[in-house]
Amino acid sequence: MTTIPATIICGFLGAGKSTLVNRLLREPAGERLGILVNDFGAINIDKDLIKVESNGQVELTNGCVCCSIQDDLASGLLMLARGAPAFTRVVLECSGVSHPAGVLGVFDQPAVSALFHVDGLFCLIDCASFDDLDFQSGELAIDQAAYADVVLLNKADLAGAATVARVARTLHGAQPFMRQVTAAHADVPLDVLFGPRPTAAERPMPADRASADHGDLYSSFACAWDRPLAVSDFARLSVALPPGILRAKGILNVADPASGESRRGVFHLVGKRSSLTLQDDPAPPLSQLVMIGRKGAIDEQDLARALACCPGVRTVTPHRHAHDHQPI
Repeated sequence: MTTIPATIICGFLGAGKSTLVNRLLREPAGERLGILVNDFGAINIDKDLIKVESNGQVELTNGCVCCSIQDDLASGLLMLARGAPAFTRVVLECSGVSHPAGVLGVFDQPAVSALFHVDGLFCLIDCASFDDLDFQSGELAIDQAAYADVVLLNKADLAGAATVARVARTLHGAQPFMRQVTAAHADVPLDVLFGPRPTAAERPMPADRASADHGDLYSSFACAWDRPLAVSDFARLSVALPPGILRAKGILNVADPASGESRRGVFHLVGKRSSLTLQDDPAPPLSQLVMIGRKGAIDEQDLARALACCPGVRTVTPHRHAHDHQPI
């Protein structure tokens, strides 16, 4: 059974979570979103979008549904799962004083895990006010970031480069392998939040779709193999990917370790979280992998060495955002 991906957004009070959710409401990227929030008060829903409002739930004309949850996250998730038509993704905005460990624990409950999987945990940090937090609040903000797959160093326009760099160093002290993205107004490409769009058998995989309006900040890399990939080789590749890679998705032709027969493999990576799932659907003739990262944060030689773990790699096209990215 295919489970619904859940995008979790956390961060201390005032970090910009509601700003990010508001943007997703305006631009759902073609997805039917179920959005769970602790408080509707901070969510600025355009009245022209509202279709139905009742019982703590707002249905929007763009296909989104917002639910207010106060106590029982599991009940809110199960309520969304019963909705029709089905959602393609759930976005959860956590309370600013909640700890991600408790939220993640809800997704381990059998009734919830049968329907949902955590696709990515994102933490926003208010760089402009981080130094003003008291000790307890600062420790919680650091813990929230340490649990995240990707940390958004938000309000960089207000904080300035030197302050952002200092906050980044502080957070790295708690989690050295933390993936960080600098942002203003919680503005990051949807491909970083949701991953590249469906690919291979469904439609060609567009590396340069990773938000053309962010082309001066992010780079996308696309590559392919025309032979079945060994699971062990691809496992080495995924571990060797440079830390600057924020998101990756692959639709792969994988050689089954047991039978040697070709199977369809789906690879997802968000920050430090990754998975390769073998499916019963027909294997695609071409294995494709798209990766997205912050421009300048990816060593292309390290990326090339990682991709070489699977022999026969080639670039699909010399994908470029700002006409400055060369093929691998």
